[in-house]
Amino acid sequence: MLAMITPKIILNGRPMLGRWGRNVIPLPPGQHHLHVHLPYLFPAQIGPADFTVWLQPGMAFDVEYRAPVWAYARGALGPAPQPWNGQGCMITLLVIAGGGLALLLLLILVTALSLG
Repeated sequence: MLAMITPKIILNGRPMLGRWGRNVIPLPPGQHHLHVHLPYLFPAQIGPADFTVWLQPGMAFDVEYRAPVWAYARGALGPAPQPWNGQGCMITLLVIAGGGLALLLLLILVTALSLG
Protein backbone atom coordinates (compact mmCIF):
# COMPACT_ATOMS: atom_id res chain seq x y z
CA MET A 1 0.00 0.00 0.00
CA LEU A 2 2.84 2.41 0.81
CA ALA A 3 4.20 1.96 -2.73
CA MET A 4 1.45 4.35 -3.89
CA ILE A 5 2.85 7.15 -1.69
CA THR A 6 5.89 9.06 -2.95
CA PRO A 7 8.59 9.47 -0.31
CA LYS A 8 9.52 13.02 0.70
CA ILE A 9 13.26 13.68 0.76
CA ILE A 10 14.60 16.71 2.59
CA LEU A 11 18.32 17.33 2.14
CA ASN A 12 19.93 20.03 4.28
CA GLY A 13 16.48 21.51 4.96
CA ARG A 14 15.48 21.66 1.28
CA PRO A 15 12.70 19.43 -0.10
CA MET A 16 13.61 17.34 -3.14
CA LEU A 17 11.66 15.15 -5.52
CA GLY A 18 11.88 11.56 -4.39
CA ARG A 19 10.73 8.23 -5.72
CA TRP A 20 10.91 4.60 -4.67
CA GLY A 21 14.08 2.94 -5.83
CA ARG A 22 17.44 4.52 -6.44
CA ASN A 23 17.70 8.33 -6.19
CA VAL A 24 21.09 9.66 -7.28
CA ILE A 25 21.86 13.00 -5.64
CA PRO A 26 25.23 14.59 -6.46
CA LEU A 27 26.61 16.46 -3.43
CA PRO A 28 29.70 18.53 -2.70
CA PRO A 29 32.10 17.38 0.02
CA GLY A 30 31.07 18.18 3.60
CA GLN A 31 28.36 17.35 6.10
CA HIS A 32 24.84 16.71 4.81
CA HIS A 33 21.63 16.01 6.74
CA LEU A 34 19.06 13.75 5.09
CA HIS A 35 15.43 13.36 6.22
CA VAL A 36 12.94 10.98 4.58
CA HIS A 37 9.27 10.33 5.39
CA LEU A 38 6.03 9.35 3.71
CA PRO A 39 3.26 11.99 3.67
CA TYR A 40 -0.10 10.71 4.89
CA LEU A 41 -3.30 11.88 6.57
CA PHE A 42 -3.21 10.44 10.09
CA PRO A 43 -0.38 10.56 11.08
CA ALA A 44 0.85 13.34 8.81
CA GLN A 45 4.21 11.58 8.41
CA ILE A 46 4.77 7.84 8.25
CA GLY A 47 8.22 6.50 9.04
CA PRO A 48 10.27 9.64 9.57
CA ALA A 49 14.00 8.93 9.56
CA ASP A 50 17.11 11.13 9.71
CA PHE A 51 20.74 10.51 8.78
CA THR A 52 23.83 12.74 8.71
CA VAL A 53 26.74 11.90 6.43
CA TRP A 54 30.20 13.41 5.94
CA LEU A 55 31.41 13.24 2.34
CA GLN A 56 35.07 13.48 1.36
CA PRO A 57 36.07 14.78 -2.11
CA GLY A 58 35.28 12.17 -4.77
CA MET A 59 33.39 10.00 -2.29
CA ALA A 60 30.11 8.23 -3.07
CA PHE A 61 27.81 6.98 -0.32
CA ASP A 62 24.79 4.69 -0.64
CA VAL A 63 21.95 5.13 1.84
CA GLU A 64 18.86 2.95 2.14
CA TYR A 65 15.46 4.07 3.44
CA ARG A 66 13.05 1.44 4.68
CA ALA A 67 9.47 2.40 5.56
CA PRO A 68 8.11 0.84 8.75
CA VAL A 69 5.68 -2.08 8.82
CA TRP A 70 3.60 -0.27 11.47
CA ALA A 71 2.58 3.29 10.48
CA TYR A 72 3.40 4.76 13.89
CA ALA A 73 6.98 3.43 13.97
CA ARG A 74 10.04 5.30 12.72
CA GLY A 75 11.54 4.47 9.36
CA ALA A 76 15.11 3.25 8.99
CA LEU A 77 17.73 5.26 7.11
CA GLY A 78 21.42 4.49 6.72
CA PRO A 79 23.81 2.06 5.05
CA ALA A 80 22.11 -1.07 3.66
CA PRO A 81 20.61 -3.32 4.86
CA GLN A 82 18.14 -1.46 7.06
CA PRO A 83 15.64 -3.22 9.37
CA TRP A 84 11.86 -3.29 9.04
CA ASN A 85 10.83 -1.21 12.06
CA GLY A 86 7.45 -1.88 13.66
CA GLN A 87 7.39 -5.62 13.01
CA GLY A 88 6.72 -6.45 16.67
CA CYS A 89 3.64 -4.20 16.80
CA MET A 90 2.26 -5.61 13.56
CA ILE A 91 2.83 -9.23 14.63
CA THR A 92 1.14 -8.53 17.98
CA LEU A 93 -1.90 -7.00 16.26
CA LEU A 94 -2.16 -9.92 13.84
CA VAL A 95 -1.93 -12.45 16.70
CA ILE A 96 -4.63 -10.60 18.67
CA ALA A 97 -6.89 -10.36 15.60
CA GLY A 98 -6.30 -14.03 14.75
CA GLY A 99 -7.00 -15.07 18.34
CA GLY A 100 -10.22 -13.05 18.36
CA LEU A 101 -11.33 -14.63 15.10
CA ALA A 102 -10.51 -18.13 16.40
CA LEU A 103 -12.48 -17.43 19.59
CA LEU A 104 -15.46 -16.17 17.57
CA LEU A 105 -15.42 -19.29 15.37
CA LEU A 106 -15.18 -21.49 18.47
CA LEU A 107 -18.18 -19.73 20.04
CA ILE A 108 -20.18 -20.17 16.83
CA LEU A 109 -19.26 -23.86 16.71
CA VAL A 110 -20.16 -24.43 20.38
CA THR A 111 -23.47 -22.60 19.92
CA ALA A 112 -24.30 -24.62 16.78
CA LEU A 113 -23.51 -27.90 18.53
CA SER A 114 -25.55 -27.03 21.62
CA LEU A 115 -28.59 -26.09 19.52
CA GLY A 116 -28.37 -29.16 17.30
